[in-house]
Amino acid sequence: MKRQNNQEQPVPTADRERLGQKLRTRRDLLAAARALIDRGSEINLAVVADEASISRATVYRYFSDPAALALEAVLDGMVAVPENIIPEGASACERAQAVHRYWLSFYRAMENRLRILAARAIEPGSDGAPRYRRVARRLPMFLEALAPARAELGEKRLKELVSALAVVSGFENYIVMKDILQLDAKRIDALSETILDAILEKYGIG
Repeated sequence: MKRQNNQEQPVPTADRERLGQKLRTRRDLLAAARALIDRGSEINLAVVADEASISRATVYRYFSDPAALALEAVLDGMVAVPENIIPEGASACERAQAVHRYWLSFYRAMENRLRILAARAIEPGSDGAPRYRRVARRLPMFLEALAPARAELGEKRLKELVSALAVVSGFENYIVMKDILQLDAKRIDALSETILDAILEKYGIG
């Protein structure tokens, strides 16, 4: 059987650059909103655009609800940087598990605010689509965590694995386990870790 070359189909550079630009724009908007909040200023999309030196049309592509923007800006300022979460010298598996544990602890600490934000995010706009797109902060964290296995996985499988880990580590999954399955914190940790380990094993990360 011919061995598959995982390096044959890397993620196009242009796609990575576009994603990076989108993340930077969102980051700049959230930072501008936090600066306004710190000064006690009113949060509206036009003022945030001016604060960030970004066109108002661009702001409306990312957010349509000033209240949701303000809430996400506050939460975004509380998210730790990967360097403070991912243990140095650890295996890719241990690094991914550390990121997963961090998000569970973050959900517990910020649960009420996150419930409000999640509800806002699914409210439909005039065209029936969600009023604004949420940012996937877990993606870059898991991408950094899996850096030791990047060459082994190849870009395509790495992207698939990062997406899978982001799904299982999402706030909505946490809510399903707590509200619908009615699991306590210990059982949520155990079940989510079991799912995470199964996904990592599927991709040969042990």
